[in-house]
Order: sequence, then structure tokens, then C-alpha cells
Amino acid sequence: MIKVVVLDFDGVIVDSNALKERAFYDLFPGAGQVHALIKTVLSNNRYGTRLDILSKILGGQGKRASEIEALVPVYAAQYNNRVQQGILDFGVSRDVRATLTRLSHRYRLYLNSGTYAPALSETVENLKIGHFFQKAYGRPPFKEENLREILTLEKAFSREVVVVGDGEEDYQSATALHCPFIAIANGFNDWGKRQVLLASSLIQVPAMIASLDAAQVTHES
Repeated sequence: MIKVVVLDFDGVIVDSNALKERAFYDLFPGAGQVHALIKTVLSNNRYGTRLDILSKILGGQGKRASEIEALVPVYAAQYNNRVQQGILDFGVSRDVRATLTRLSHRYRLYLNSGTYAPALSETVENLKIGHFFQKAYGRPPFKEENLREILTLEKAFSREVVVVGDGEEDYQSATALHCPFIAIANGFNDWGKRQVLLASSLIQVPAMIASLDAAQVTHES
């Protein structure tokens, strides 16, 4: 039976993907070459931390290494302030909070996010959702390594741990460790013809996990 549910944050708990992307553009006013540079950096660093991305944007603007080292913390603080306030403004919807309550009463929940770990901890505290989760994992390291640690901590078989996410890294981590996966559909992904369980929001997930549980019982009997 399913014992553990591992959830991504952005696009699953809060619809914050666009907010986080837009914040990079807001930090560097202008258009044309500046925005083209940011778009390229974001495209080529899908799994980089905000520090990595800011460093590459500044480097692409011709900043020297010493300048980049000094500027990254400044821009990172500004970025974090924008994102944290934006997520707080969004908040966690009543339906999502009710779903987290429902899931946490039945399963052990974990967050496994691509967000820079200190920023994720701040977000969890701001939104007052920490009590739902056994632990919140951010980056670094990558999601597969975090998921592996969760399996070890819980002493769980892969089939007992469901991964819920809206991104390729969520899918890849679940696949690598042979865990069931539920995909969340939104404007930041295209699951296409990939054979995944597909939900339009977290609200549908409890029923889908129940179906996975029922299928496992049927298979084992």
C-alpha cells in the first residue's frame, strides 16, 4: 500500500512557476538583448539554482568574475524578496490546504522542490504549511538524490512512495527509483503522449492515489 507521498512545490502547491521566471526579467529592466540573454540562460539552466542563473546572466552581460561574486548575493536577495512576496500574495488556496490536510492524515508527506533550499524553508514558514510535511527538500542536491534519501528514511519500497509533480525532473526521479508518478498538468509542461497518470490539480490526487492503492491490492491478490 501507498505510505508516502512526495510533492513538488511550484505548480503543485502554489502556481508560482510564472512568478519565479518573471522575477528574473524584473531584476534586469529593459528588453531586446537583455531579455534574450535571460531567456537563453533560463532555457539552458533548467535545473540550476537561482545563484547559478544570476551568475550566468551577469556573466553574459560582460561582468568580470570579481563583479559577479559581489553582485550575485545582492541580486539574489532582491529576487528572493520579489518571489517570497509574490508567493505569499498567492497563498495556498483553501482547496489545496484541505487536500494537504486530507493527505497528511493518511500518508507521510514530503516536499521535494527544485527551489534553492534556504528559500524553500522561508516559503514553507511564510505559508504556514510545515506541519503537513515530515521534511522539505530543496536544491542542492537534485530531486533524485532527495527522493532516494526519503526512501531510506522511511524504509519504504518504491511501490509505497508516490511522486507528484509538474516537471520533467519529478518524472525522471520517480522513474529512476521505480516509484509511481502522478503528473500535474499546467502551462509549464506538455506531457504529450507520455503514459502518465495526469491530474489537473492537487485536488484530484487523493482519489488517484486511492486508485493506485486499489490496483496494487488487486495485483498482489
